[in-house]
Amino acid sequence: MDDVAGCFEFYADLAEKLDGKQKAPVSLPMETFKSYVLKETIDVVGLITPWNYPLLMAAWKVAPALAAGCATILKPFELASVTCLELADICKEVGLPPGVLNILFMYNRLEINLSEMKHIGIDTEALKEHFGKKVMELEEEKKIVQQESDPLLHEVKNLSVNIDGLAQKSQDVRGQKMKALEAQILDLKKKQENQVQLLKQKEKSKETAKKLQAEIQYIKAQKELVQLQHKMKQEAEQFRQWKASREKELLQAAVARSFCKVIYIYDQDIHVRTL
Repeated sequence: MDDVAGCFEFYADLAEKLDGKQKAPVSLPMETFKSYVLKETIDVVGLITPWNYPLLMAAWKVAPALAAGCATILKPFELASVTCLELADICKEVGLPPGVLNILFMYNRLEINLSEMKHIGIDTEALKEHFGKKVMELEEEKKIVQQESDPLLHEVKNLSVNIDGLAQKSQDVRGQKMKALEAQILDLKKKQENQVQLLKQKEKSKETAKKLQAEIQYIKAQKELVQLQHKMKQEAEQFRQWKASREKELLQAAVARSFCKVIYIYDQDIHVRTL
């Protein structure tokens, strides 16, 4: 019994953690969309337990199914079903809604057991009456549950239709947003390509400007060289003229010095001789 209680406590703790994980957000690269995880039940599950450890085996199957929010149909072994019935009574006492946990028997096997009981001397009529009342009570409860579940199923269908419509609308809106984003991405790509072309043209213009500047510097250097050569020619011409004038002056001076007067006085006679 401790293992059975521990099993239910364990899955009850997991059920609380599962509720805390509902609608867990999922990170997306775009802030315009929001995504989350929603875990839903799988409605009704069928559970079959063997003859050995009937209550513990039932706890291993019923506890996780109830923790996940599923309605269960438990089919125990015919000869080991009393503990499963006690489990159903306990669940009813603690407030489990009708129809969530259902116990299924094999009636043909029960008829065989009744025939065997007659040979032993057990009052089978009283047992039939008792089980017949139980079956009738279960049928009445089933009808009540059916009456209560029909409106709920109708509301669920309406909600599913509305949800489908909203999902379609949200999908259409999402599609429009995706198209708008794709258009924006294409526009950005075109702008980026234009910027790349402009950068390439700018680089080409920079290279051309560098070449032009180098040519201008070369022309300036050539011009300065020509000016320097012209200046040197002018200075050489001036030097040649100065040299010629100087040589002329020196020649004139030499000529002037070459004419000298030599006066010889002989017996008071003056003779002039030109050298």
